[in-house]
Amino acid sequence: MGEIKPIKAAILGARGYVGMELIQLLDQHPKVELVAAYSRSNAGQKVSELVKGFSDENLTFQSGDFEQLSAMALDVLFLALPDGIAKQHASLWQQMAEQTVIIDLSADHRFDEQWTYGQPETYHQALKNSRLIANPGCYATGMQLGLRPLLPYLHSTDVPTAFGVSGYSGAGTTPSDKNNAERLADNLLAYKPTGHTHEKEVSHVLQQTIRFMPHVAAHFRGIHLTLSGQLSLNMTVEEIQNLYEHFYQDQPLMQIQKQAAEIQQVAEKHLVVIGGFASSETESGHFVLTVCLDNLLKGAATQAVQNMNLACSAQFNTQPFEGIFNED
Repeated sequence: MGEIKPIKAAILGARGYVGMELIQLLDQHPKVELVAAYSRSNAGQKVSELVKGFSDENLTFQSGDFEQLSAMALDVLFLALPDGIAKQHASLWQQMAEQTVIIDLSADHRFDEQWTYGQPETYHQALKNSRLIANPGCYATGMQLGLRPLLPYLHSTDVPTAFGVSGYSGAGTTPSDKNNAERLADNLLAYKPTGHTHEKEVSHVLQQTIRFMPHVAAHFRGIHLTLSGQLSLNMTVEEIQNLYEHFYQDQPLMQIQKQAAEIQQVAEKHLVVIGGFASSETESGHFVLTVCLDNLLKGAATQAVQNMNLACSAQFNTQPFEGIFNED
């Protein structure tokens, strides 16, 4: 049996915050060769000049027509583009999916039944050999993983709430109040208090209405969520924590703890930390818990690499967490 060839990968939107994280993760992946990184604003510049420690001194950012991607015989293409762009080229992705795994990190295909929803802790089997994968949103990842173990126990009339705070990297690189350092200094900004796309996403995926109140703070990366809701039965803090520990016992990126989750635990890490479990002593069934994750990693790039590993497992023998940490 001959040696398995490396996975040929390319990134569209490689210069954004998430694209840069993807470059680093793919560079350290033992079975991936990054053959193209697209960025109109940095076309011609060496990737190694922007990504510290990048191993290929010759790879440069490039620009060009998306249509040329079909001729590159790619194994995986990551779409790290702003919302609204990927869906303009839907027919191209469908065509390329005959030979290429397409992983869209934008919100464009999360409600499209032709795309597999890429939450690997939940849809592990469905993602194996998938060709079109819609990566979940960063906040949506935390809300889903934070609520899923309690879904069977929610009161039938309950609408769980999520109070979220993100670092300003979640606002992207286009200048706005949400990534303005002066505006955010010693400050906290609420935005999109109703109808946020991640509220719709989580409600759709969980088949459970939720209410989400997002905010942005002065730190660069990391999400903190406080989730609250009403159960149909009374559960102690210990029972809730035990439920979560059992539910995620085989998931190495999930960390369950007694104390409240903190952003410092997850910044620049691949983990989702869930903790701070509380139940009301005066109101039966009322629960609160906290969730933290890095919006650029587990909320985006890490999850995309997990999805690649699952989708490529049959052809390239990739392991679920390969390139994320060593599986000895």
